[in-house]
Amino acid sequence: MTEEWPQEPDAETLRRETMGAFAHEIRTPLTSIRMVMELAKRNADTEGGLYLDRELAEMLAASVDDLQQLADDLQEMSRLERGKLALAPGPCDLAAAVSAAGELLGGSPAIEGEAPPTVEGPWDAGRLVRALAGLARSANRMGEGSGTVRLTCRVEPGQAVVEFASGTPDGEARPIAADAGFAFFRARQLVVAMGGSVHCERRERFARVAAVLPLGGPGGRGGG
Repeated sequence: MTEEWPQEPDAETLRRETMGAFAHEIRTPLTSIRMVMELAKRNADTEGGLYLDRELAEMLAASVDDLQQLADDLQEMSRLERGKLALAPGPCDLAAAVSAAGELLGGSPAIEGEAPPTVEGPWDAGRLVRALAGLARSANRMGEGSGTVRLTCRVEPGQAVVEFASGTPDGEARPIAADAGFAFFRARQLVVAMGGSVHCERRERFARVAAVLPLGGPGGRGGG
């Protein structure tokens, strides 16, 4: 990239923080499931069975879906790390991927900024969309948490840069840690698997996260 970023953590630190983020986030759906089951016990019928009304059943189903998604993401990360997962190379349109990431987020957070430049690269479209959504969510989480992240995209020689920012860069620099969220570490691995890199600057109530994506390769073309 054309600008300096804080030094990235070493591989062992990243691995440790990844698992810490996963362990933290898996507690949320588990807590919800326990709560639903406790409420169901209180609503037990006279024969001693468990009763789930529509609202409790929907809460339980949502928590199970969250657990399944976390398990699927962890399995995908493991397969990528072991070289057991083949990516589907592009061409992939960057503007379309950013737009799809915004739709996937459903406005939580919302992505605001100028439209990405016209550029295609040899990226796995489906996984790039999920990676960009994860980085936007992480920037909001590590930043001011306003529910809106600022988007900046640019094309440099041989690469495209997609950057999400939240908050104002004041205060001391802070390291990347498990509270970045599991989505950050998963997104980072996906971008790296596509031949790119992820960089992060973090301060008190501020985060700036950039995905650097390689251009060229099969079907890739640059423009802007």
